[in-house]
Amino acid sequence: MKFLNQKVILKTFLGLKNPENVTEDSKNNYWILIGERGQIIEENNEYFPNRVLVQFEINLDDLNLYNHNPIKNTLWILISDLEINL
Repeated sequence: MKFLNQKVILKTFLGLKNPENVTEDSKNNYWILIGERGQIIEENNEYFPNRVLVQFEINLDDLNLYNHNPIKNTLWILISDLEINL
């Protein structure tokens, strides 16, 4: 699949629109990113199958979210959680 450099919007996280057991102040509440825009900067990683690396336009540190990737403001996101933004 060719997703590299595609602009995307996060429509769900792990297939859900709302977290099941995450509080709003949690550093794992990635659902607050739903509706945010980003760009796919890497794909086909053997450690993260069916995911692409999305660099979000928003600063993840400002949202107090865990993000430990070498590239700032990136997360490995399931392809099915993304909508291509033309």
